[in-house]
Amino acid sequence: MKARGLWQVNKHNPALIWEPGDERVLVLAPHMDDEVIGCGGTLHRHAQRGGEITVVYLTDGRYGGQIPPEAKSHKLTQVRRAEAQQALATLGIQNALFLNAEETQLANTPALSHLLREILTTLRPHLVYLPFFWEEHPDHQAANQLLLDAVARENLHFDCHAYEVWTPLFPNCLVEITSVVETKRQALQCYQSQLMENNYAHAILGLNAYRAIALSDSGMHFVEAFFMAPLVEYQELYRKHQWISAAESSRRPS
Repeated sequence: MKARGLWQVNKHNPALIWEPGDERVLVLAPHMDDEVIGCGGTLHRHAQRGGEITVVYLTDGRYGGQIPPEAKSHKLTQVRRAEAQQALATLGIQNALFLNAEETQLANTPALSHLLREILTTLRPHLVYLPFFWEEHPDHQAANQLLLDAVARENLHFDCHAYEVWTPLFPNCLVEITSVVETKRQALQCYQSQLMENNYAHAILGLNAYRAIALSDSGMHFVEAFFMAPLVEYQELYRKHQWISAAESSRRPS
């Protein structure tokens, strides 16, 4: 089933401007905060339109971040899970699943694809948000393989909306988030264990502001950018990317 949001041609950029609607949405977040960083404003706009959103957190967060002083009696995994639930509530999202793979080891947890397959076949999403496969973080890359393993031999049809976290992508889909950017900022502030190390809000909202440059004539100020493709096309692009990466690695001197 195709996404039901509204599309508009953008004359200044090869990307299309897209209006999120009431789609059934699944979000793959390798880490607790990726969902807000990559697509928090877009998810809130889905929620405003009555979209049914489920966020699947793939890893447990045991290594990244610092425990805030007020939570010193808790483990980091507990802190990050509580932060994620608070962030989702801020965005108007009620459904979250925690698969608890070891952080940084997602590529070594192939059994997770069976759990994800059950989730996908149960929810039958119209859209799946996930980090783009060009992302440099190994867990972000592994999320792509996990998804494609999960859909193998299944009759599933959805659009992939790949988002950017640490590696800017070349987008073909833009979502204007100016009206909800303060909500995204508030959701980011929920992740105090992450903000104690880095000012993610400054960096990510700066990227969202930069993405709006191409649409400046429309008065937009903040935009989230995606690479969108139907599942079949996304699978093919990912396979080609993997083949090229493997070929380049084989040519490097040992």
